[in-house]
Amino acid sequence: MAVVAAGIVVVAGCSGRSESRTGSGAGAPAAHHASAVLGERVIRAPIPVTPYERRAFLEMAMQPAVATDRTPVLERWERDPTLAVAGDPTPEDLRHLDDAIAAWSLITGRHLRISGEHAAVTLHFVPRTQFATVLGVDDVDPGAVGLSRVGFAAGHRGTITSGIIVIASDDDQVTRNRTIAHELGHALGLQHSSCASSLMDGSSDQDRSVRWSPSALDIRMAGLLYDPRLTPGLDRAAVDATLAPTATAGATCASVDLELIRAAGTGRHYFCVRSAARVRPCTSNVSTEPTLPLRRPDAWTDGSSLHAIRPR
Repeated sequence: MAVVAAGIVVVAGCSGRSESRTGSGAGAPAAHHASAVLGERVIRAPIPVTPYERRAFLEMAMQPAVATDRTPVLERWERDPTLAVAGDPTPEDLRHLDDAIAAWSLITGRHLRISGEHAAVTLHFVPRTQFATVLGVDDVDPGAVGLSRVGFAAGHRGTITSGIIVIASDDDQVTRNRTIAHELGHALGLQHSSCASSLMDGSSDQDRSVRWSPSALDIRMAGLLYDPRLTPGLDRAAVDATLAPTATAGATCASVDLELIRAAGTGRHYFCVRSAARVRPCTSNVSTEPTLPLRRPDAWTDGSSLHAIRPR
């Protein structure tokens, strides 16, 4: 059967069971923004995007992952976030965290680094029963395998200055790898995507991607989020007015190319190619995200069972 991890994310700017926090942020904003002030109007340089990129960005940047009664605003860091790790991470957790830090740093231009004490963001690898306590809320969704919470600079809603991430240490390692990168994306200001191949897809649908690297769509959306022509705190109308849907080529929602299958007898996980073929190759190496085509498959699936030898 296909195995996926359900991800419900609590993010800054949301009301209900997990409120965002506000605190004073030290230091001046790092970015200089491309805009001009004419009287009381701010004229921003337009950002060329495709019509699909416009829709995707308004979803991934302006549509809160959790319902809220507050007006959504663009949320991001204006300083380089520092991180600390707490709880009981495995060596593989730490390896995948390093990979996610490197990927998101390159994409956003914000240099994320693990600093230990006095870090702005702390990642807690704890059992799900400890999520509510760590986050400081009354309750959380019992099916969640990862949650994020961010805080803003005092008087500057939209400028993220702190964060708490919880990762389920009692989840399977292979699904936890994706959760680490997904929650770090939330801590940087990204919301959920309805694109199944996006790392930021927050559904528990078994048709979503099982990859833990940001997709081309994620890369483009995070790049837009940290584009200097946008500023934290902008509402949806201001963001939409800055996006010019005039580009003819850009990021799209790609098809999902892998699925995660657990062998019924052994409980072992396999990455299997997703395609229309009757028999598809699989690999039991789930510690490394595979490239396609699989060079040395060690199993095959016909959609109903796994085979050590390719079925005829």
